[in-house]
Amino acid sequence: MTNIKKTTLVRMIDELLRNNLIKESGFEETSIGRPPILYDVEQESNFIIGIHISRMKTNVVLVDLRYNQIDQESFAMTSIHTPEFVIRKVENIIQRFMEMFDIDEEKLLGIGIVTTGPLNRDDGIILKPESLLEANWGNVNIVKMIQEKFPVRVILEKSSNAAATAEYHAANSVHKNILYCISGGWGMDCGIIMNGEILQENYVSTNGYGHMIIDVDGNLCSCGKRGCIVAYTSFKGILNELNKVKGLVGNMNDELFQKASLNDMMEYFLQGDKITEDVIIRSSQYLGIGLSNLINLFNPDLVILNGPFIYDYKDYFIKVIEYTKKNIQKEKEVKFTQGKLKENAAAVGSAILIFDSYFRD
Repeated sequence: MTNIKKTTLVRMIDELLRNNLIKESGFEETSIGRPPILYDVEQESNFIIGIHISRMKTNVVLVDLRYNQIDQESFAMTSIHTPEFVIRKVENIIQRFMEMFDIDEEKLLGIGIVTTGPLNRDDGIILKPESLLEANWGNVNIVKMIQEKFPVRVILEKSSNAAATAEYHAANSVHKNILYCISGGWGMDCGIIMNGEILQENYVSTNGYGHMIIDVDGNLCSCGKRGCIVAYTSFKGILNELNKVKGLVGNMNDELFQKASLNDMMEYFLQGDKITEDVIIRSSQYLGIGLSNLINLFNPDLVILNGPFIYDYKDYFIKVIEYTKKNIQKEKEVKFTQGKLKENAAAVGSAILIFDSYFRD
C-alpha cells in the first residue's frame, strides 16, 4: 500500500514508462471489475554505481535496476591512498564498466558513495573519519569531485545505513525494523531501519553508537571518555586489554597499529594464545551489552552483525548473541544473522539509495 495520491501515482508511472525505467508485465487476477495492470522494472535499461570506501579497501559495484551485481572491482587502502588517488582509481573503474557494458551517461542513473562518518550528507563532504588510514581525508568534497568527471546524480551516505538498506531489500522487506551493526576493526557503527525507512541522526556523528558508554568507570577510550563500547571491542581496545594482562605479543606499538591492515590485525589475533582468545571472547560480552541497549531502545525484529571477529573468529558471533539475549527485555523476539550480502552490503546499498532518491525529490 502507498499513501501517494492516485493522480500523483499516475504521473509517476507515466514518467517512469517514458524514461524506459519500468514496463507493463501483465494483469493481476481479479473477479471484480477491470484487472489492475502490473509493472516491472526494465532492469537492463539503466545502471547504478555503488562505492564503499573503508579503511581496508574501496569496493566499486555496478548493478542493474533489480540491484543484481553486474560487475565489481576493489582495491586495498593504505597510508598512501589520498582522496585524489582513490577518486582517480574509482573514476577509472567506472569508466571501464561503462565501456565494457556500453553504458552512456543517459543510462547511468547515478553514483552512490558510502563511508564511515562523520559526514555532511547535504553538501556531499566527508568531514573527519576516524578509521581511514591516510590523514588527508578530512573535509573532502567527494560528491563534487566525482561529478566533475561524471555529471550524474551522486549522493553520500554512511556505510552502515547503506548496508542496512541493502539487507532490507535482500530480505524482501519482510523485516520492517532492522538494526545493522558493524563492529570490531577500528570502530563500531550502526544503521537502523524503522518502518522500512532509515533512521537518520539529527547531528554530525563520529560513529556515535560506538561511543555509547557501558561502564562509567571503564577503560579509557580514544574519544577521551571512559567505558565506550569501542574501548572494549575495537582492535585498539583489545590490544590495550592484552597489554594489561600479559604485554603484547610482538610488542605492537601505536605507529605499527596505525599502519596495520585488517588482514594484518586478524592474523595477529588468530595466531595468539589462549589468553588472547579469552580477551577477544570477553569483548563479545561488551558488544552484547551495547546491542541489548539498542534493541531495548529501537525494538528491531532483525539484528545483522558485521565485522572481522563476527566472520572469522570462532564462537564470537554465538557469544555476542548469548550476551545480548541475557540483557534484552524477555518479551522481545529478535532474529540474529550475519546478513546475506556481507562485505558487499554497503556498496550495493549505496546504489539502492540512488534509485530511492528519485522518489524523494
